[in-house]
Parts: sequence; C-alpha cells; structure tokens
Amino acid sequence: MARTTARVVAARALVALRASAALLLACAGLGAAAQSTPREGTDYTIVQPAQGTDAPAGKVRVIEFFGYWCPACHVFEPTLHDWVARNDAKVSVTYVPMPTHFRAGQADLQKLFYALDAMGRESELRPKIFAAIHAERTLRDSAGADTIATWVAAHGVDRKAFVDVFNSFGVQSKVNRANQMASAYGVTATPSLGIGGKYVVVVDARTLGNADALLARAVAGK
Repeated sequence: MARTTARVVAARALVALRASAALLLACAGLGAAAQSTPREGTDYTIVQPAQGTDAPAGKVRVIEFFGYWCPACHVFEPTLHDWVARNDAKVSVTYVPMPTHFRAGQADLQKLFYALDAMGRESELRPKIFAAIHAERTLRDSAGADTIATWVAAHGVDRKAFVDVFNSFGVQSKVNRANQMASAYGVTATPSLGIGGKYVVVVDARTLGNADALLARAVAGK
C-alpha cells in the first residue's frame, strides 16, 4: 500500500511539474509576442500625410476612434481607461465618434457624444450608454433623435437643453470634422488609436502592446 501511494504521489507530482513547465513556456511565448516589433501594414498603418496635432507640450496626442454602437469598443473601454491612466504623463487623449457601422448619414450617436460633451456629461454617461446598447438593450444603436433625447432625460439631463445642443450647428460641425479626421487617418475599424498624427493601430486587450511600441516611437520623435 505504501509503495502504491508513493507511486501515485510521484505521478501526480510529475503531472503538476509538466503543467507548470507548459505554463511557463506559454507565458514566455506571450511575453515575446508582446515585446515584438509591430509590423507596418499588419499591426499598424502609417498616416499619409501625417496629421498635425494640438497636444500639450511634452505629450503625444492619441485619438480613439470609437462608436457607442461598437461591441468591441464597449469591451475595450476599461482597458483603454487603464492604459490612459498608465501613460498619463505621455499622452493627451481625444475621443472621436464614428457613424453607426460606418454608414454615411448615421450620425445620431455621434451627435449624442458631442452634445453630452458640450454639456459636460459625456464621460459620466459613457459607461451607461455602452451598457444600455450592449447589455441592457434599452437603447438601440439605430435609435433616432427623439429616442435618444428620452433616454438622456431619464438619466438626469435636461431634455430641452439637450435637444437644442444636439441640433446645433456647432455639434453638426464637430460631426463633420470627426468624419474628415477618420478619412485623413484612414480609419476603417473601431476601436482604433491614432498616435501622434503618424500611426493608426486597431486595438484590443491582446494587441495593446502595439500601441505601447508606437507611442514610444512618437515620444522619441520617430
């Protein structure tokens, strides 16, 4: 019995050792992948021509091209928040909303972003908008102006004031500018980060290392 027990213990120890070795190899592989140099055309694109930025002195302008309608943007939001906090000394971030599913004329969610931003409520309500569209299903990504106004009013925003800003020339001008920026950066997917006016990288939690590498280039002036 003692010998049998010893064999079982030894066998279990061998299995555990092999599992640990496999895990270490996997982690090493992931680390190597995270530290690899991003490849132009595969991991990122170069903005042609490079775009001017208005970043504060000593910082790199980073633009997130996103959409409230975009499931990947919803998932990526907490990761981006942590990334921005980690790089706070290096970056100044601007958020640029895209038309719903990149369809021309589908601008109501873009206008929602810029109206709330003008009213000082966007950052507060962004998680709730994502949740309403992707989790609670209480706001459709195809929602029109009246439905959107009803939703924001239910979340403490003055409806009339919101509608006035939503329909303003200033908000429409910002939507037009957002579309022009997306075209200039060559954005075709969300979420994408424009870095230093030079690089565009489509990002998620797995590929954020590419953004780190490109940010390092931008900081170095490359």
